[in-house]
Amino acid sequence: NVSPPRMRYDEAALDVACRAASELDAIALLADACRSRRTTARRLLRTLESRGRLPRRRWLRAVLLDLADGTCSVLEHGYLVRVERPHGLPTATRQKRSTSSLGVCYRDTEYGQRLIVELDGRVYHDSATRRDADFERDLDAAVDGRSTVRLSYGQVFNRPCQTATKIAQVLRRHGITVAGHPCGPACAFTRLDRAA
Repeated sequence: NVSPPRMRYDEAALDVACRAASELDAIALLADACRSRRTTARRLLRTLESRGRLPRRRWLRAVLLDLADGTCSVLEHGYLVRVERPHGLPTATRQKRSTSSLGVCYRDTEYGQRLIVELDGRVYHDSATRRDADFERDLDAAVDGRSTVRLSYGQVFNRPCQTATKIAQVLRRHGITVAGHPCGPACAFTRLDRAA
């Protein structure tokens, strides 16, 4: 017998995510677990599938699939599920490996070779040194003929419909076809789109 009782990391992460106070807390926990390299979204998915009954199972599965596809934070997941998907924007490539004058970096979202959307939360973008590195990568992208748009929490969580409209307009200016549609009856996407 092993004492004290132990639990595998993947099992524990899922248990804590199930008991999280909010969906955003659960996403943050799962994203942090994967980002720390203690586990992967695929391993968490396998553990989820092997378990019997579990609260929020369908929702957790959807979040883990998004994490496996490259959303690495609450903000990146929010962009995917509040801006990109519900408004019919093209599917971006996530965590695309890129090089800049500072070395290798991974772009949060990239649309073709034309537009980069970086999602700037406070955790990795709060110091002057890190902000300077972000701006240097943006300048390198501009030299390569790509535009960079940086979004924050307010644009993703407070104004997703307006943000979707503006991203759609930037995509169109870069020659990327965007069908786009309102996410619901009260969505501002159509009104803003028509005004453009």
